[in-house]
Amino acid sequence: MTRSDTCRAGRDERTDEAPAVVLFAGDDLCGGPTAADLSEEARFDVTRSADFIEAADRVDGHTVDCVVTTVSEDGFDGIAFLEAVRQEHPELPVVVIADVIDGEIARRAVDADATTLVPAGGSDALETVVDSVDSNVTTYGREAGTRMPISDLSVKAERRLKERALDEAPIGITISDATDPEEPMIYMNDSFEEITGYPPEEVIGTNHRFLQGPETDPDTVADVAEAIDERRGIQTVLRNYTRDGTEFWNQISISPILDEHGEVSHFVGFQMDVTERKRAQQELLAERESLDRVLDRVNGLVSDITSALVRAESRDEVEQLTTERLGTGGEYTAAWLGRYDETVGRVDVTEQAGGRSFETEVIDLADDTDGVRTLREAVDRQTVRQLDDTTDLIDIPEGGTCVLVPLTYRSTTYGVVGVLDERDVLDDRERVVLESLGRSVGVSINDLLTKRTITADTILKIGVELSDEELFLPDLAAEIGTQFDHEATFAEERGSEVVSVVSTDFDDTEALVERAMEHEGVVSVEPLVETDDETVVQFRLASSPLVEVLSEVGSRVTKLHADSRTLEVEFRVGTEQAARRVLDALRAEYAQVDLVAYHEDEPEQTANGFREELRGRLTDRQLTALRKAHVSGYFEWPRRAEGEQLAESMDIVPSTYHQHLQAAKRKLVDAFFET
Repeated sequence: MTRSDTCRAGRDERTDEAPAVVLFAGDDLCGGPTAADLSEEARFDVTRSADFIEAADRVDGHTVDCVVTTVSEDGFDGIAFLEAVRQEHPELPVVVIADVIDGEIARRAVDADATTLVPAGGSDALETVVDSVDSNVTTYGREAGTRMPISDLSVKAERRLKERALDEAPIGITISDATDPEEPMIYMNDSFEEITGYPPEEVIGTNHRFLQGPETDPDTVADVAEAIDERRGIQTVLRNYTRDGTEFWNQISISPILDEHGEVSHFVGFQMDVTERKRAQQELLAERESLDRVLDRVNGLVSDITSALVRAESRDEVEQLTTERLGTGGEYTAAWLGRYDETVGRVDVTEQAGGRSFETEVIDLADDTDGVRTLREAVDRQTVRQLDDTTDLIDIPEGGTCVLVPLTYRSTTYGVVGVLDERDVLDDRERVVLESLGRSVGVSINDLLTKRTITADTILKIGVELSDEELFLPDLAAEIGTQFDHEATFAEERGSEVVSVVSTDFDDTEALVERAMEHEGVVSVEPLVETDDETVVQFRLASSPLVEVLSEVGSRVTKLHADSRTLEVEFRVGTEQAARRVLDALRAEYAQVDLVAYHEDEPEQTANGFREELRGRLTDRQLTALRKAHVSGYFEWPRRAEGEQLAESMDIVPSTYHQHLQAAKRKLVDAFFET
């Protein structure tokens, strides 16, 4: 009887109720199943030894039902231990736990007939080890005849089982003859044919070089050839070609197989199509490189233009500095800037910079050409547009592009910048940055025009009469038979809502509120003051085109009167262009707009400037608190309205309202005595 037979007989003599004797040979692996973990299983009697010789002696002592051994890079070599066990105990179950499983570890484990190979870091590693011990040890809870290791099969059955495993593996597997200088292929499985498209009759007996093509990396091929010449394994990724010429990325792993003399007799190759993974990696790399390029190009650009906008003291200076930086900073070939005049439908080119000159001075937006239509879209839709052929508009570099960037503030377009570049396509993120710069320039232009309105020596006083069925105040005045006069109008903090405070001699407050709330666009109605002579009412409206366009040019309603037929409005602006913008916007919104006053006005300029300066000091809440206190008679004696009532109209508690009001009064007094 051999030592192996004696060992198996010793195990078979135990009763079914006896625990299985398990030898844990090796070191506990970080994160992997340990001897202590296995000892928690009542059906296992676990002993441990980290000494190679001592562990081998215990196996030879015929008292072990199963071995669990570990493989670590710098520690116990469980596969070497498995190979030693197999010399005397070919049927003893041996479970191998490895901290890292690569092609070499897997090949050695298979060659040594490991019962199970388990990765230590697997989420179910302990469960796998326990199941393997249970399945292969015949002494606990099983009848002796149920275990059937592969070595118990006949040689023919064992060979056939291994062949089927190779044939049906989900990855391509090939075997080459290492004793032939050409290393011809002597075996390929079905998955290899599915990956490459080559049938066995075309490639068996040839070298794997048939998979290479014009884009296959020669350096990687040389690395593979070197590994084969040195009779060692290698893992890499190659660009290969299928039978029909389709490129694919092939992850290959080649391992040498030793004969009984320790010489390399064959090479086994594992192939896996990783094209999708490789494509995803390349796309990610391209995305990162593109982002780096964009950041390199625009980082200094954004900083420089922002600084220029802060320094500029006029619209001319804003436009000149912006164009110069875009056209001469090195990021782009050239740049030009045109002012948009909506009243006449044209763009006047006023600035240009860079390595090109432009003869075009005026672009008529009524022209029906591709370039002008694209420019018109950029202006009207306030979005960046790209031109690849602008021979009908402005000459650009051959093969290059011109990106049209509108200069906008809210719904107003002040102009457009044309950025020329030798590239035919700009990155989407770069276009977003340019569009953001366009808005920044537009805001700066608007601020300067607003400042001009505030500080101008003379301003334009405009009076208009509006008639339209959709006008709220005239419609309400007609319904209840009254008139409304302006007390205050301002944009609320919340989104686009507008607050209009008016006075009327209509004395039925409940009827006024009821009829007003029936109108579309009215958010709320609140009486602020009620006396025998008049009522002050606050209307909160969802929006107001009039207030919106006035705010864009730095103006506001200074006088308002509504009767049953018309709405009379008075406002002041600093330039004729601003006046045209307001009038054009009103005519586009309302059925009839009659201009009743249009002249320069000086007397109120100082007071107007004072008010605008004070507005800049006050927060929105402070300004609202002060205005409501003023129009509601809070400062009169006796008071016509109390703080609690005004606080409620602002949806805040009285103490908070008084804090805002006190801060506003302090700033008002400071501004008065500093003037």
